[in-house]
Amino acid sequence: MDTKDGAYANDLIPSSKGLTTAEAQAQTIKWGRNEIPEEKEPLWRMFAMQFVGTMPAMIEIAGLLAFLLKSYVDFWIILALLLTNATLGFIEEMNAQASISALKDGMIRKLPTKRDGNFTPLDIAELVPGDVVFLRGGNVVPADCKWIEGDELQVDQAALTGESLPVQVPREDSDGEPGSGKKLWSGSVLKTGEAECFVTETGVHTMIGEAAKAIQESGGKHVGVFEGKIILAGRVLIVLTLIAVGSLLFYQVGIRGVPLEEVLEMSLSLVIASVPIALPMVMKVTLAVGAKEMAKEGGIVTHLTALEEIASMVVLCSDKTGTLTTAQMTVYHDTAACFNGFAGKEVLELAALASNPANKDDAIDRATFQAYAKMVGCGSDVDAAAEKLKKKWATDKYFGFNPTVKRTVADVSQIGGSRKMRVAKGIVSKVLGGKAIEGDGGQQWTVDDFVNMKKAVEDADLTFGKSGYKTIGVAVAIDGGPMKYAGTLPIMDPPRVDTADTIAKIKNAEVDVKMITGDHLNIAKELARQIELGVNIQPNTALWPASAARDDLILHADGFAQANATQIVMPTDKHEVVAVLMGMGKVVGMTGDGVNDAPALAKAQIGIAVEGATDAAQSAADIILTRPGLSPIFTAIVESRKIFKRLKSYVIYRICVTVQVVAFLCVVSFA
Repeated sequence: MDTKDGAYANDLIPSSKGLTTAEAQAQTIKWGRNEIPEEKEPLWRMFAMQFVGTMPAMIEIAGLLAFLLKSYVDFWIILALLLTNATLGFIEEMNAQASISALKDGMIRKLPTKRDGNFTPLDIAELVPGDVVFLRGGNVVPADCKWIEGDELQVDQAALTGESLPVQVPREDSDGEPGSGKKLWSGSVLKTGEAECFVTETGVHTMIGEAAKAIQESGGKHVGVFEGKIILAGRVLIVLTLIAVGSLLFYQVGIRGVPLEEVLEMSLSLVIASVPIALPMVMKVTLAVGAKEMAKEGGIVTHLTALEEIASMVVLCSDKTGTLTTAQMTVYHDTAACFNGFAGKEVLELAALASNPANKDDAIDRATFQAYAKMVGCGSDVDAAAEKLKKKWATDKYFGFNPTVKRTVADVSQIGGSRKMRVAKGIVSKVLGGKAIEGDGGQQWTVDDFVNMKKAVEDADLTFGKSGYKTIGVAVAIDGGPMKYAGTLPIMDPPRVDTADTIAKIKNAEVDVKMITGDHLNIAKELARQIELGVNIQPNTALWPASAARDDLILHADGFAQANATQIVMPTDKHEVVAVLMGMGKVVGMTGDGVNDAPALAKAQIGIAVEGATDAAQSAADIILTRPGLSPIFTAIVESRKIFKRLKSYVIYRICVTVQVVAFLCVVSFA
């Protein structure tokens, strides 16, 4: 292979011709296919394993004795209960396999791949480390890759990392990690641009592959804390029963000489009385009724054990975007940093003139027009606001956003007047100008009083950044005059209106809430301040390496967020937080919506997929919310605690009655 740009992952060096067919075959043997393998247990074995265990064994023994003694009514009743319990357990385990299937959805497609020096469409399952693929806007990244050459890309990683806005690739490398700024993660979506990219990891070795592996490790039948205590109590009863039956056989047959058949009938009575045969089914039915009530409150229960666990939950780890926030970027013109005599409302109108109301897929244009619509009294009707603006200004020429110029420019004329303006909106540094930018249609400038304005604008931008805001720069030239910097608009994904109140209620229910987000640390701290969660938010880099001090930090921190542009929050980060808290004996809940949340959702005792979650997150979760925000979770806590109290009372009563009945039968049998 040719040498180019230094070594990449797996010690591979990108070739100008990609791989040859022979090299690709060798890589396939070494790394496997670019797919997520499913380690499926045969269905017959999965169902058969439901009949293995202390409690099932005693029920089976009771059924066998009933059959041998020709007590067929008892036999069929016992068999029906046994099959019902096994079927419910089988359904629980089937749900774990759905998580892996959801992660594989959409993987069957082809992309141009350079093999033997030519780009040809290739099934992405056949990609191997070392391949060069051609990606363009709209493509899903097929494997973990690194950018080689082409446009600067805008990449949507929201489902993987929770970042609210698309990230730029390539970007500045993280300290000590050469090439990290060129990284593209499997499963992310290219919004704009096209480029050739070098495949570094495939299949289970990608970030999404690691997520699937974590789900497999965390999947399977989950025994709740309360159910575990009941099983333990049942085992004690069973041991006592075995002792009683053994003593009865020895006394009646060995000493008194009573016929074995009569003693077996006595033993059957003891076994049936001592084994709480109907208890598992009663628990499932009670929980199923509770699940029906939960559905009315906006929560679909997919694993019944979650209703047991959420009653005793003491820690809730929450995602940010879409759960604590609206998942809609919002422009705040009231707090804009204004210059050259412009007011916040004027800056927002100028930004709207340099936006495309039809481009609803662009987070910035959408947020700008939504804010403008609200300002001019159109509520949330963006189209009405756009029509209102058209009655004031006509667009003569429009230069759209692209990854190179990172700004939009509009030439507009006043309706019913003679004024003409050139308006620019985009990244602050690009709006300030100061140097030529290719690809802008020749629209280049340096703002008036550049040296002084640059310092003032950058100071304001830094202040917004420390407070967790992203920013939009706006400049305008009026009637052919110089380009003047009008102002900087802060933009943020705001908290939901009920988030702060819901957080307070959950905390009053003695549940600690921690935020784990893929957004930047400053953004996370500002949101935590607004919702009164607590501002002890730590960078995700503090999670590694593992240590006792690290575990203590996890326990006392209010959350974790992205340390910098390249140190993104990985699925292993969220999984580790949940695992450490569970290792401390905590009953942990986890909310999330993306692929990167799925491993933590599967690991936690209570996995909660929020409204609009990906298929992988929903499949890994125990509860799926159908209403926005955290308020359904608080309702679930309250309702599950009511169910738990009723169930606990019944279980205690049933075990006490069982002990009494067994004691009575023992006395009668030995008399």
